[in-house]
Amino acid sequence: MSTLPVDHGHTLYFAEFGNPQGIPLLFMHGGPGSGCNPAQANLLYPEGFRIIQLDQRGCGQSTPSGSIEANTTTDLVADMERLREHLHIKRWAIYGGSWGCVLALEYAKRFPERTLGVLLRGVFLARREDWNWFALPDGVSKQFPAAYQALLASLQIYYHTDPASVLLEHLRTEPKSAYQATLAWDTWEAAIMQTSTPSFNPDPHTWLPRIARIRIYAHYAAQRFFLPSNGVLNGLDKLGDIPVLAVHGRHDQVCRLEGAELLRGYLKSYQLLVVDAGHGIYENNLQQGLRQLAKQFYLQLKR
Repeated sequence: MSTLPVDHGHTLYFAEFGNPQGIPLLFMHGGPGSGCNPAQANLLYPEGFRIIQLDQRGCGQSTPSGSIEANTTTDLVADMERLREHLHIKRWAIYGGSWGCVLALEYAKRFPERTLGVLLRGVFLARREDWNWFALPDGVSKQFPAAYQALLASLQIYYHTDPASVLLEHLRTEPKSAYQATLAWDTWEAAIMQTSTPSFNPDPHTWLPRIARIRIYAHYAAQRFFLPSNGVLNGLDKLGDIPVLAVHGRHDQVCRLEGAELLRGYLKSYQLLVVDAGHGIYENNLQQGLRQLAKQFYLQLKR
């Protein structure tokens, strides 16, 4: 467990797992805003990989917690390269889950000569249509109308507007109101992913980490992830023959399967494993698929 100071007062937290002599594999978490979970390293064939988990700016154990200053997609990709240089790694593989897929692909586009391969889980492309599907009235909200209306009411949205911008404004208010806004958003996500609904915790000490996580999320969503309208798709040809393997849930309502399938037309060396699951990494079928693909990925890179 170590830290790496970067610019604008940010200090990044990272930790290593798995085989110290194995193929270096950078682990990019989802969100934006989530932070790393050490247990997830066990899903990535730790027998073969030297797994390096990085908490992105403002996330997890990186500091300052929840800071959105100098916090853009470009900054995060630059941090990945700083960490590679700091660890004196010549080339490494990149794993990305959900939002981490964006960072993995953006890094590989910018530093193809440093990238051995890319492993993806729950493919997110950060296109305008991906956000519109998840957050605006004409997408998945039509399948969960009561939950969506509850979200709009909680955020006091009474007209057609972008929930991300309104959410970000709520997070700038006093802690209790900000915490209630985070619960409203987490409740919406729980409805889509069909997980348990979060409950109000009266202890104010528990509020700040949750607020920090959603502040990062809303910041990126309000800025459409600092990418053009077609998200990560521009420039994928720069990956050339770099292998890209992905596992995706057939029933994923957060990131639709069509996005994962679309990559077939953009990447020369792309393999997609579709499993009977949704989006959550906690789902057994998705975990099994990721374990299977991670071992295959390792064996492919060892050749």
